[in-house]
Amino acid sequence: MEKLSETEKMIMSYLESNPPEECMLDKITRGINRSRATVLKYLHILEARGLVTYRTVGRSKLWMPVGDLEGAVEYTGDTSRDSELIKNASKIHSNLLELLELERKIDDPDKLVFTINTLMDIVVSNSLFRRMFPGAQCLGDIMDRESIVLIENRMKSQGTIQVDLRGRDGIRRNYSLSVTPVNNFWVIIGRDMATSSFSKNELEVLLTITRLRSSSGSIEELMNSIRDELSTIMDLRQLSVVLSDASGIRRVYEYPESGDLTEFEYFIYRSIETLETVPWMHDQGLMLAVPLITEERAKGALIIRSPDDSISSQILEIIEMVADEVSEYLEMEKLRQEKDEFIRTLLAMNRVSEIINSDEEEDKMLEKSIEAVIETLEFEMGCIYLMEEERELQLRVQRNLPETLSRMCMAGAFTELFERSIEKEGVIYITSESPEYRMLHESIRRNNIKTILMIPIKFSGEITGILNLASYSVKPYNRISLENISSIGLQLGSALQRKSYNL
Repeated sequence: MEKLSETEKMIMSYLESNPPEECMLDKITRGINRSRATVLKYLHILEARGLVTYRTVGRSKLWMPVGDLEGAVEYTGDTSRDSELIKNASKIHSNLLELLELERKIDDPDKLVFTINTLMDIVVSNSLFRRMFPGAQCLGDIMDRESIVLIENRMKSQGTIQVDLRGRDGIRRNYSLSVTPVNNFWVIIGRDMATSSFSKNELEVLLTITRLRSSSGSIEELMNSIRDELSTIMDLRQLSVVLSDASGIRRVYEYPESGDLTEFEYFIYRSIETLETVPWMHDQGLMLAVPLITEERAKGALIIRSPDDSISSQILEIIEMVADEVSEYLEMEKLRQEKDEFIRTLLAMNRVSEIINSDEEEDKMLEKSIEAVIETLEFEMGCIYLMEEERELQLRVQRNLPETLSRMCMAGAFTELFERSIEKEGVIYITSESPEYRMLHESIRRNNIKTILMIPIKFSGEITGILNLASYSVKPYNRISLENISSIGLQLGSALQRKSYNL
């Protein structure tokens, strides 16, 4: 052996007596009590003399004597059996470290890398492949028969083919596969080719659907047209639009009409919560829940069913664009409804003004006022409570209340809501889209009421009663509309005060 300096001998002794994972630069430095720069210098000298080598694991170098690379390590003081065990365990350890390093080297964020044998089994794969095709064990798990035939023809010599690969999510993605034979197996590198490569027909469908959003008069008209367009590029068997709020899931469109959505609720809610398309297999084919997103929040989902077991990534991209168009339409429809509701609040104010300026007695005035407000604002039911002696609210007039709600009103079941309105001294406005909807009395939700308005009846800043309204539909009000509604309570308060003076 070549003559070594004292520091070189210490480095060689440390490397020979420690496993590779203990032979990083910093650990060698601490082990022989030398500076980092000194150890690094002598390591490179020993490497140049062919006495040491290293393997790279991540960002670290694991140093070792050159003899360890082949596993030729001399062991003394052990039985021959122990020596064999130690030697073999060391080989396995070294091979595993090398395997980890090789796996790291075949990882690529943009390319699939995998190998197959003569039986079409997938033997080795990188992390991108395992993420895109979890659980795939052979080519039959991710390819149709026609694509496998193309692979078989290409296995005779190096070359490239273009095929669809089917993920467990039921989405087919088009890949360019480079096939390279190596002895009795093949290395395949795949590049995704399905980035918005739409056909002419698919582009025409997208353009037509975009135009439909602004020209359709109703959600049903829009979805019927969308169904016709999508049917030209895929086998579409079901198309539904569902909206989600605190009261649960409700369908606003469905074709064809089917039964309960309960069995799909998990997937629908998962899509809404994750803001991602969720596929699942149903006994009638592939199902998709595509979120309807507005301002980074999903209000519902587009539900699609195809009898096929998969769809292409291009078709999926079109479906997701369709979902965006539907979401935009629903948002435009909400703004239109807000405008209509604003106009109704002005009409309601005028109707109430006409009634209170008449010479009607108090009870008659209250009856006509509640009828006018219900009719003009298009609510289904309402009632008026007035403060009586000892500051207690008493029901004075009601219209169209279901019997169950009427009894509960009489029993004081909604006292807490009334108190909230009195404490706030303003309008209480709750819809099924409001977070506080879940906190309402169970009877309200059970009667399918979606909007509640509680309007304080006030005079000179003092609350003298409450006007309550309820609807089976969601009423979208903006700030100005709610101010108009609150003024109805001020009108009634002034009228009641005048009539009490006249008495």
